[in-house]
Amino acid sequence: MKNSRLMCALLPVLLLSCAESGGPVLVDAEWNLTCPTDSAVDCPGAPAETCLGDGGQRAIVGEHRQLACTGDPIKAICEAVQGTDGTRIVTLEANVAGYFALELHAETIETGDGLVEQTDCHITIIENQTSYGGPLLGRCGEGDISMDQPCKLSNISVVGSDVSFELECRSLINGTTLRAYDVGTVGVGPTMITFANCVGF
Repeated sequence: MKNSRLMCALLPVLLLSCAESGGPVLVDAEWNLTCPTDSAVDCPGAPAETCLGDGGQRAIVGEHRQLACTGDPIKAICEAVQGTDGTRIVTLEANVAGYFALELHAETIETGDGLVEQTDCHITIIENQTSYGGPLLGRCGEGDISMDQPCKLSNISVVGSDVSFELECRSLINGTTLRAYDVGTVGVGPTMITFANCVGF
């Protein structure tokens, strides 16, 4: 769902300033997967136990290329790319070997007079090499969670080169199996995601 003329809407502070620090990107991304309780969609079942967390808990914490507990390197990305046509693409990613990941992609375009239009925002969760959400099924924004926008971003903050936000998704669906997970903190509510040493903002 496209939102227009978002002068101070989705990711306003993410798009302000995140100066290059020269160090590797650091990530503290922890989330919990549970079966949807208020939705008719099926659930893949209880997530497998892994060294990244008990039950549905997942934690990717460290710096880019640091080895995770699985023995695989962490892929941590926090960057923005500015196009000559006024578009800006923001990519935030915490990934371990493609088996487990949390990815956020946001795209805006400057429409003039200081106005910014959000043309895309989506969340992808990868659980044991299976993707949930994505461009069509994982739309995100600062508005309330809905069928068209299953993921909500809140408390977005940029301090120097550090970016943080809270994330909650309901019924984040896999497009092939049509099964879904809720994404949040352990218990009820959003989880806090933090990146440091972001570049290109």
